[in-house]
Amino acid sequence: MLIISHKGDPDGVTPIILSKLVFKDFKYILSDIDEVDKYVMDNIDEEIIVVDLNINEETANYILNNNKNVLVFDHHISNINMNKYPFIKVVDFDNIKQSGTSLYYKYLFENYYNDLLDKNVTKKLVEHVRTMDTYDFSITSKEEANNIVVLFKIYGRELFINKFYDVIINDKELYSREDLNLIELENLRIKRYIEEKEIIEITLDNKKVGVVFAERNISELGNYLVNKYDYLDYVILINVDKSISYRGKDKVDLSIIAKKYHGGGHFNASGSPIPIDLKEKIIKEIFKDVVI
Repeated sequence: MLIISHKGDPDGVTPIILSKLVFKDFKYILSDIDEVDKYVMDNIDEEIIVVDLNINEETANYILNNNKNVLVFDHHISNINMNKYPFIKVVDFDNIKQSGTSLYYKYLFENYYNDLLDKNVTKKLVEHVRTMDTYDFSITSKEEANNIVVLFKIYGRELFINKFYDVIINDKELYSREDLNLIELENLRIKRYIEEKEIIEITLDNKKVGVVFAERNISELGNYLVNKYDYLDYVILINVDKSISYRGKDKVDLSIIAKKYHGGGHFNASGSPIPIDLKEKIIKEIFKDVVI
């Protein structure tokens, strides 16, 4: 079995922890959005589960026509049309907002139930990841759930996987005293970072847009900016040579914008690779009043 999941955040990495609780023998690949089809096709004769990502229609049709063993669990509304394939489940809202981790956990719980999946600490981990990935704070507070994101940034992918697998296996508290101390220091550093960032205001396709260059803490920075500059239609965060993130507050469907540039996501939070034409548009708009 091969698990392919998103490498960018806890919602993509936590499914690997859940898989370790269930499967004795599996491989995994942590992927970017634009790599997933290649990884699927390169390993198409294996049993594959894709989480927090989706495949394109060409790959999906190949799987359908050749009866390959692939399952996809996705929660990005921009991919809702892929529900037409029987092996793809895209859910953005199902009583509560779902994340890739929570969808996959539900599948494992219903099909591979064991005591490890049923532990309170496992359920708590899944809920904290779901809360932060969907920004649905109806069950868990933002302050408590945010700890999972901070620890992901501190530990990195592999240490994060090992740490929380150990927490579940050995019945530890989800966050140790050492974790909480690290989180407190990291939150202070993040606060300084986002407050020092400068935003550039431009008009893009008749929308008021804020542009900021940022290489880390994208979610925290994006949320801070859309609240501080609430008169803007949305904010673009550019990680140079890597990706673009789009953040908003119920004004523009950013999943549609991201999809134009081979990305995707949700109404208020989406992302895409850096498209040359959008980069050129932004640069022209930023420097339109500069006289040389």
